[in-house]
Amino acid sequence: MGLALANLLRNLRAGARLASFRRVRRLDFRIDLAQAVLLFAVSALIDVAGDYLRVAPPREFVVFGVGAELHSAALLVLGAVFVAIWVRQREAALAIVVLALAALPLVQMLHYVAAIGGARVDVADLGGVLEYLFLVWVMLLLVRCVAVALSPPPTYLWLRAILGGVVLSTPIWAGDLLYDSEPWWRIAGSGALPVARSGLDAGSEAVLAAQSYLLDDALANLADERSTETDLYFVAFAPDAGNDAYRGSVEAAQQAMDGRWGTRERSLVLVNSPRTLVTAPFATVTHLREALDEIGAIIDPEVDVVMLYLAAPVVRNGGLQAAQPPLSLVDLGPTGLKQLLDDAGIKWRIIVVSACRSGTFIEPLADDFTLVITDAAADRPTFGCAGRVPAGLFGDAFFTQGLARLNSFAAAFEVAQSAVASREAAAGYVPASAPQWSMGSEMAQKIKTLRGRLAGNATARLDARRRARPASA
Repeated sequence: MGLALANLLRNLRAGARLASFRRVRRLDFRIDLAQAVLLFAVSALIDVAGDYLRVAPPREFVVFGVGAELHSAALLVLGAVFVAIWVRQREAALAIVVLALAALPLVQMLHYVAAIGGARVDVADLGGVLEYLFLVWVMLLLVRCVAVALSPPPTYLWLRAILGGVVLSTPIWAGDLLYDSEPWWRIAGSGALPVARSGLDAGSEAVLAAQSYLLDDALANLADERSTETDLYFVAFAPDAGNDAYRGSVEAAQQAMDGRWGTRERSLVLVNSPRTLVTAPFATVTHLREALDEIGAIIDPEVDVVMLYLAAPVVRNGGLQAAQPPLSLVDLGPTGLKQLLDDAGIKWRIIVVSACRSGTFIEPLADDFTLVITDAAADRPTFGCAGRVPAGLFGDAFFTQGLARLNSFAAAFEVAQSAVASREAAAGYVPASAPQWSMGSEMAQKIKTLRGRLAGNATARLDARRRARPASA
C-alpha cells in the first residue's frame, strides 16, 4: 500500500507538470491499473468537495453524483482504447488514462476556486472568458496526454495527438447529451416531491377554505403607494408543486427584495407546494389576476414599478407548468401574462422568468416600459431542466447573490449569467442556455430611479444607526 501511495504522489506531481506544460516524460509516471483507480478516486473527491462549496446551505448529499463520475470515466477509457487501437499501440490505452487522470486534478481545483470566487465577488464580466480558457486548457492538456503517452512516437505524432485529444474530450462537449448528471451536493429539499406535513391535500375542503383567507389576507396587507417616491412591488409566482426547489427559490427571492430593495409590505408569494397548503396562497392564474388587479388599484401607474418573478418548468405550448394535485390548473403563457398586466393597468414592469425555454417570454412581453430577464434564449433549454441542477439556479443567483448585495439589476444579471455559465462548463452542457436581458428604452431611466432610492434608503438607515448610537460610543 505504501508503494501505491508513493506512486500516486509521483503521478500527481508529474501530472501537475503535464497540466502546466512543463517538461515531462512518460517515464516520469507510474502506469498500472491500481494507479488508474486511485487517481479516479482523487478526482472524484475533488468533485465532492467542489460541489459542496458551490452549493449554498442547507445542503444534502446526492449519492447519484457517482453516476457523473463513472460516466465521465467510462467515456475517457473508451476514448483512450479507441486512440490506442487507432495508433496500433494497445498498451497506450492505460497510459493515456493514467496521464489524463493525473493531470486533471490541478485543473479541477483551479476551476472550483475560480467558480466559487466568481460567485462571491462581482467578476461577472470575466466569468465567460474564464470558462472558455478552462475549456481550452483541458483540450490542450488532453492533446499533450496523448502525445506523451505514445511510445515510441508514431509518424505524424502531433496530428495524431490532436485528433486523439478531440476524442478524449468527448465528456466535455457531449457528456450531458448522453447522460443527465447530478452534482454530489444540492440544496436541501430540491429533490423528490415532498409530502404535505398536515396529511391534507390541495383538494380538501379545509385547504380550499384556508386558501380563500390566505389570499384575501395577503392582498389586504399590501401597503399603499407613497406619493413622494417611486414604489417597487414584488410578486413571485411558482405554480409547479412537482419540485419543491421552486418554492425555496421564490421565498429566497422575496427575502432578498424585502431586505435590500424595500418591498417589505409590498411583496407577495404565490406558490404551489405540499408544504404550504395552508400557509401560502396557491399559484394559480386566478390568484395572480386578483393580486395584479389589487396592486394595479393601489399604485400610481405612472410612477410605481411592479416586479414579477416566475419560476416553473415550461410545457409544450410555451406556458408555465401549473401543478397542485389533485387540482386541475391552467398553465400561464407569456401572452396571457401580458393580458393580466394590461388589464391591471400596470405600466412599469420588471419580469424575471426562470423556466425551461424561458426565452419564449421575451418577445410577447417586451415594450418600452418593461425589463424582461430570462434564464435561457428562446431556442435553448434552461440548464436546470431535467434535474441537472437545482431548479431556479439562475433565479437564485440573480436574487440571493445579485440583488441581495448589489445596487444594479444589470450587475445582478451578470452575476447570475456567470454562475450559470460556470455550472454549464463544469458539466459540459451544450449548447449554453444563454440568459437574456431585454430593457425597454423608457424603463432604462426608471431603473435609475429605483437605484437612487435604494442608495437614499441605505444612507437613511446609516444615519438612523448613528443617531441611535450612545454618545460615548
